[in-house]
Amino acid sequence: MAGLLRINMKRFSNIRTLFFAPVVLIGLGAPAALAGQNECVGRAADIIRHAYPSATNADDGTLLFEGATITLSKSDSVDDDPHAVICRAWPAQPQLTLIAVPLMTEQSDSENEGGIELLVVDSTNLQVRQRLRLDGFMSDDAFRVRSVALDTARYQLAPKRTAFGLRVSREGSSRANPFGETTLWLFAIEGDGLKPILDNVVVRESHGEWDTVCAGEFSETTRTLSMVPSAKDTVADIIVTEKTTTSVNRVGTDNDCNSEDKTTIRKHRLRYDGSGYGVPKDLKRVD
Repeated sequence: MAGLLRINMKRFSNIRTLFFAPVVLIGLGAPAALAGQNECVGRAADIIRHAYPSATNADDGTLLFEGATITLSKSDSVDDDPHAVICRAWPAQPQLTLIAVPLMTEQSDSENEGGIELLVVDSTNLQVRQRLRLDGFMSDDAFRVRSVALDTARYQLAPKRTAFGLRVSREGSSRANPFGETTLWLFAIEGDGLKPILDNVVVRESHGEWDTVCAGEFSETTRTLSMVPSAKDTVADIIVTEKTTTSVNRVGTDNDCNSEDKTTIRKHRLRYDGSGYGVPKDLKRVD
């Protein structure tokens, strides 16, 4: 029977074998990791029936489970409905399929509350192998959840041990103070359960403040993860390459809008501490 573990998002922030050639194994960027693809269409109902046998049908076509609403996928894009079930085949273990099930307890134009349950299922018979409940992951605060995606890039931790990721993107609604971010978590199979091993790394962030015509300041940061040999452990280290571009816009003497850009690059090395990767505070989402 698949193990079931519940983690509250507030506590999740506290959760923190040598075989590599002496080179970076792989760079993991957003295009390779995501591709914006949802492979649930046509299978979502069967998946939910196996994973939640007590779920009941609602009048609007959704399903109800223990006070939460489950929305079935109607599109092969992860951007169409952030509250719908999404699936991706796992290239590292093609006999398995990864599922993210938003469990929404409240949905409205002004507020959304809910969590996500991650499922690892048999690709053939859809039986659940592992599952992990992440409470609060779909709750909006000042920023709205715009998309959820499964990241199946090859996060090779050790021989025969590969992690997968979950990316959650949020956006603000202010035109004068634009804001957007995408946050990444990594998970690995451990026995009958799923274990969170990388907590809350912001891999894309953009924000700014301007007069909505020209003058203002903007900043955009992207972070790319690469798996590299560890000098102290049999589990790979993660190198995070951070690129930040800041732009200052001013109205010139000819009334043109002129921009001055500055780009900085930094690197961070994340090490496995036996239970997960420690993440510096300045790389995390601020709740």
